[in-house]
Amino acid sequence: MKFWRLILAICCASGFGIVAAPNVSDSDQDGFPDVLELRGNDVAAFNDWFASISESQYYGVSSDWAARDRDCAGLLRYAFVNALMPHDSKWLKKFKYLPTVVQSDVRAYSFPVPLVRKSVFRDAPGSYHPDDVMTGKLVGRVGAKYLVNYSMDFVTKDIRAAKRGDMLIFIRPKLNSYHTMVYLGNSRIVYHTGGDGEWSGEVRLLRFETIMKHPDAAFHPVPGNPSFLGFYRWKILQ
Repeated sequence: MKFWRLILAICCASGFGIVAAPNVSDSDQDGFPDVLELRGNDVAAFNDWFASISESQYYGVSSDWAARDRDCAGLLRYAFVNALMPHDSKWLKKFKYLPTVVQSDVRAYSFPVPLVRKSVFRDAPGSYHPDDVMTGKLVGRVGAKYLVNYSMDFVTKDIRAAKRGDMLIFIRPKLNSYHTMVYLGNSRIVYHTGGDGEWSGEVRLLRFETIMKHPDAAFHPVPGNPSFLGFYRWKILQ
């Protein structure tokens, strides 16, 4: 049944011989139609690709990661989109070095995805409606604040309960800004620093123990830190 729902969704999104409307129900009311949420092996595959692609940018920034998107949220968006792509030989050439991935491709669908095409991030709360792309509630580019609040769910503040591919979220209330990092597993973290106008920033790879030595305690990923919102996970995986 899921296979045929997916075929109908692809036909609808591509404009080919539509014989019936795709199932666009959002039973958990998380803002994403059920047909776009991953199940079973696809969850592990996505997490593995997402983490590896994020880490790859530390060894060499891919040329198709646009300069204007190179910040902490941009790293998440770039890895998310590429995790859904077919990972063929042409795709692999984009990377200077890609950490070993033991999973197959995400099989449920590939980017651009059914129904929403390239508009895969929410920009507003609420359950999914078929006109969300048209009305700007699902978009292709959005900042960290919106990613956290509308495309992710809180998981834990305890690193022992976090999984590879989860994201660490920090907030600076006085600055009304968010900072994001990707958890690679085994106490390893990768993130983009963001720029400051004169400096474009860089991707950094470090261990949990190292970030705990950061001179600003607001960036310590521990339960007692109010600026650390916790580990989050993409809604399409929940």
